[in-house]
Amino acid sequence: MNMYRVIFISIVLFVITLSGYSQKRELDEEAYKQWRRVDNYELANNGAWVKFRYMFYDNDSLNSLICNTYYFYELKSGRIRILRDIDSPEFFAGGNWIAFFRIGGDGTSVRVAHRLKDGFEIHIHADAELNYVVPQVAYKEDDRLIILNVAERDSTILTGVLQYCLYGDQWKVICVHQEDQGYVLRYGGDGNSEGKVLYVDKTRSLDNFYFYEGKLEGNFFVCTDTNDKEKQDYYTFSLTDGNVEKILGAEQMAQLSLDKYSIQFLEGNKRFMYRKEGVQRVKAKKQVKDESFQLELWSWHDPVVPSEQAKGGFYKKRSQPAMYLYDRENGKDYKICEENHSGLYVAEGENPIFAYEKDEKPYLGQKDWRHDQRFDLYLVDLRNGDHHLLAKELTRSVHWSPQGNHLLYFDNTKLSWVVVDPLTKQQNILTDVIPFALYDELYDRPNPAPPYGLAGWSRDGKNAIVYDRFDIWVIHLDEIQKSYCWTKGEGRENNTILRLLDPGRNGLSVDLSRDNKVEMFDWKNKNQGLGNLSANGKLIPLVQGNFAFSVVQEAKNANTMLCMKQSYTDDRDLWVCDGQGRRLRKVIDVNPQQCNYKWGSAQLVEWTNYKGKNNQGILYLPDGYDKNESYPTIVTFYETHSSELHIHPVPGLSQAMIDIPTYVSRGYVVFQPDVYIEIGKPGESAYDAVVSGTRALADRGIIDSCRVGLQGHSWSGFLVAYLVSRTNLFKCVNIGAATVNLTSVYTALREGNGQPNMFMFEDWQCRMGATLWEDLDGYIANSPLLFADKIHTPVLIFHCDQDEAVSFYDGRNLFLALRRLQRPVWMLNYMGQGHFLTSRPAEVDWTIRLQQFFDHYLKDIPMPRWMKEGININERGMDQKYDLVR
Repeated sequence: MNMYRVIFISIVLFVITLSGYSQKRELDEEAYKQWRRVDNYELANNGAWVKFRYMFYDNDSLNSLICNTYYFYELKSGRIRILRDIDSPEFFAGGNWIAFFRIGGDGTSVRVAHRLKDGFEIHIHADAELNYVVPQVAYKEDDRLIILNVAERDSTILTGVLQYCLYGDQWKVICVHQEDQGYVLRYGGDGNSEGKVLYVDKTRSLDNFYFYEGKLEGNFFVCTDTNDKEKQDYYTFSLTDGNVEKILGAEQMAQLSLDKYSIQFLEGNKRFMYRKEGVQRVKAKKQVKDESFQLELWSWHDPVVPSEQAKGGFYKKRSQPAMYLYDRENGKDYKICEENHSGLYVAEGENPIFAYEKDEKPYLGQKDWRHDQRFDLYLVDLRNGDHHLLAKELTRSVHWSPQGNHLLYFDNTKLSWVVVDPLTKQQNILTDVIPFALYDELYDRPNPAPPYGLAGWSRDGKNAIVYDRFDIWVIHLDEIQKSYCWTKGEGRENNTILRLLDPGRNGLSVDLSRDNKVEMFDWKNKNQGLGNLSANGKLIPLVQGNFAFSVVQEAKNANTMLCMKQSYTDDRDLWVCDGQGRRLRKVIDVNPQQCNYKWGSAQLVEWTNYKGKNNQGILYLPDGYDKNESYPTIVTFYETHSSELHIHPVPGLSQAMIDIPTYVSRGYVVFQPDVYIEIGKPGESAYDAVVSGTRALADRGIIDSCRVGLQGHSWSGFLVAYLVSRTNLFKCVNIGAATVNLTSVYTALREGNGQPNMFMFEDWQCRMGATLWEDLDGYIANSPLLFADKIHTPVLIFHCDQDEAVSFYDGRNLFLALRRLQRPVWMLNYMGQGHFLTSRPAEVDWTIRLQQFFDHYLKDIPMPRWMKEGININERGMDQKYDLVR
C-alpha cells in the first residue's frame, strides 16, 4: 500500500475514534459518513481467532480504501493483528492458518497461506483446495495432483490423475489414473502411498466420477463405444467393503431411454427413479409472424395475465416428463408421477419405500388473489406408484423424519402439525396432545397463519421438536401420547419465548440426553438472552439483560462462541464467550464516535387501546428530556415495533421514512406504536392503536398534543392517510407511496411484476380478507381518497413515478383531490425513482425537505421557499429553494 494512502486512512480512523471533549452534536450528513459496520466476521474452528473487517454504511470512497484491510483478534491475548491489501481470507488447518489473495500495487494478486501465530507465509496455487483440519492444500496441474503441507513445505505428487477427490480429515485420495494398464480407480493412501485399486479397465475410459464422502460411496461411468461417448455402463463402488458393481449396462440404458443425468438411485442401488419423455409430437411448421397489427388477448383461464407475462412472470410451458421407478430385482418399472408434476420428495433412510408429491396444479390460476402457493399433499408408494391424498390446500413446508418412517406437515385447516405413519396412513394431530396453539396467534393477515416452527429432530430420529408460542415440545413419533413439554411450561409461565440455539438456522439434530442451549426472549420487556436447558427440562439463564443478544457462530472444535450484543444506545459489536456464556468480552468498538453525538434513549410504553386491549410501542426521547418542557413529536409506524426495542439503529439519509436517531438527536420525541389489524378493518384498527397511544402519551404529559406529526410509507402510508381523514389530532402528516382508493387499486397492476393487486387485499398485507364485491362497504370505508374532504391536516406526499409496488397515480390522485379542496398539500416525485429512493442525491434532497416540513409545523421554523413558492418546471435543478422565508 502507498505510504500516503496508509497515512490518510490512519487519519480518518483517528478522527472517527476521537472521543473529544466538545459539546455533543446533532447527527447530520457528515456524521452518516463516519458510521461503520463490522463485516465478513468469522470465528475459527479452534476458537482461537476472530476475523472481521470494517465497512462504512455511506462512504464509498473510504470503502474502496479499507475493503481489503482485515483484522484478526486473538482470544488468548486480546491482541489484534491487521493484514492490509488482502482479499477473500479463509481459515483452514483448524483455524491456525489463513489463506488469502495478496493484492499488489499494480492490481495483480497472488494467493498466500499465512500462519497467524507468527506470520509465516508460503505462496500457494490460486485454485488450491484447503484442508480445514490440517495445514495442507491441494491442486491439480495438467495430470498431476499436488498435495502441499504448508507448514513443512513438503509436497506429495501423484501423476496421471484424470479426476480426484480428497476425503477424511487427513486427506486420503480417491482418483482416476491413466496408467500403462489403462484406466485405474484408486482409493486410500496417506500421500506416501498410491492406495488400493478399486477398478481397472485397459481399453475403456472412465467418465463422470462422483464420490459421496458421508457414505463412502460413489459411482462412475465407463464408455463402451469409442465412437459414441453417450454409450456408457453405470458402476457404483463402496470404500467400506471395496465392492464395485455394474448397475446398468449401456444396452439397458438405451432400452429404457435413460439420460444418465436424470437417474436417481435409492438406497442399496436396488431401485432407481428416472424421467421418461411422453409421446413425441409432430414438429409444427415454422410460422410467419403477422406484424401488421398487435393484439393482446386477456383470457380468464390463463394461469398468468399478459402484464405479468411481459414482466417475466410467465415462461413458455415446458413438458415435465413423467417419473418412473425401476426395480432391478424383478426388472419392472412403475410410473410414480404423471407429466408436469410439481416434484417428488423421497423419504430418507435405508431402502425408502415412500415419497411425497406436492401437487400445485389445481391452484396455479389463483395467483392473482392468493399470496401463498397452495398445494395438495400426496403420499406416494414407491413399490407400486400408488398415490394417497393426505391433505388439500397446504402452504407450509413438509418434512420427512431422518429415518423416513414418519412424515410431518402443517395443516392450515387444523392449525396444527400432523404426523403421518406412511405404512398405516395413520395421522396424528399434535394439538390433540399439546394443549396450546402451534400457529402464530398474533398473525393478523388473511392468509394461513404460519406455525411457530419445527426445531429439528432427536439424534436417533424418533422424536420431532416443535414450538408453541413460548415453550419447546418433544414429539414421540411412534407413540404420540408420550410427547412432553421439554421446558415444562416455564416459558409460558414467565412470558418468555424459548428456542433452541441454531446459529445457522439449518435445523437441528438434538441429543436429548444432554444439555442444550436455548435463546430466550422476554415478551414483556423485550430482553434477549441465552440459557441452558438440561435433559430433564431444567432451565438456567446464562446471559440476560437489557439488550438484544444473539450467538452468530459456535466454534466447531472449541468451547467458544461469537456473539452480537446490542441495544438502542450500544452498537452492534462482536463479543466472545465460552460455551456457557461466561467470560463475555467485547472484540470491537465499531463506532466509538457515537459518544460525540446526541443520541437519546428508548423505552417501552404500554396503554389500553380503544378495543380495550393492552397495546405496546417504543418511545424515543432526546438527551436531557424534561417532562415539564414541550417537545416536537413524530408518530411513525409500520406494523409492529416493540420487539425491536433493543435493536441498535444506524443513522443515515432517509430513503422513505424518517431516520429515528437523527430526529431524536435534533430534539424530537419519536413514538412507534404496535398496530395489529382486525381482518376487514385495517383503518379502524390503526385508529384504535395509533390515536389511543398518542392521546395516552399526551394525557400522561409525555408529549405536547399540539406539536405532533404523523408519518407512514407504503402500507403504513395508507393507514396514516386514513387516520387524518378521521382525526385532526396531528398537526401535519407525511404520506408516502400510499394506496388511497381500495376500490380502484384492487384491480390495478403492480408495475414491478405486472401482477394484479387482488392478492394484497384478499390474502395478504392489506387484510381485507374478502373480494371487492363481498365487502364493498368495507373497501369504500377504507378508501381515504373518498373522504379527502375530511382531511384538514397539512400533507406532504412522497410518491415517485417509477414506483413498482404502489401506483404513482394513487399519490397524484390524493394530491389533486386535496388541491381541489384547497387544503395545504405538497407532493414530491423524484422522477425515475421507485418505491424507495436508491439515488443518493435524491436521498439527500428528501432528507432535507422532510426535515424542513416537520420543522416548520412542529418547531415553528419559517417555511422554506419550496413550500411557499413551489418549483415550476423551468426552475427544476436550477433553484432548490431550501432557504427559509423570513
